[in-house]
Amino acid sequence: MKSYKEFLLLEGKIKKKPFNKNPNIGWWLDNDPITFYHGTHIRNIDYIEKNGLKSPKEGPTAGWISLALEPNTAYGYASMSGAGGESEFRSAGHKAITTKKEERVVFIIKLPKKLVLSKMGKERGAMQSTRTKLINKNEYESWNKTDQEYYALTEIRMPNKIDTKFIKGYMVK
Repeated sequence: MKSYKEFLLLEGKIKKKPFNKNPNIGWWLDNDPITFYHGTHIRNIDYIEKNGLKSPKEGPTAGWISLALEPNTAYGYASMSGAGGESEFRSAGHKAITTKKEERVVFIIKLPKKLVLSKMGKERGAMQSTRTKLINKNEYESWNKTDQEYYALTEIRMPNKIDTKFIKGYMVK
């Protein structure tokens, strides 16, 4: 039997969950809370359990945390985490080293819709080609493939920090 102190320590841990590669999302703005995914290096689990997600202090992503609406995009972004994150990876150019698949982790984050709408970056998606997928519900409703395919490569950006209370688990492939 575990002591009360051991029980409390285990309760504070972010739980590992099975990798769900094709979640049923629906129109993302109809959800509250909204589920997001953030990919990073597996070595960051302990730090994130204690401190939450923190934005880089410099580089093109400084001050922002990128969040995907489906886990495969986050897993793809985790490929840049071994170099020190997206900014460092991109600045390394041809010398950049991709993070091994077994070293990638995807965090599951659930944020209240009101918080997302009041704090997220104005662009609502990193690339123009995917941006309209996040602002046009009619486009979503006319989609005839999976939610994973619809939201692939879309992301939003939240400023500075995401508290641990919003991190609901992590997944590895």
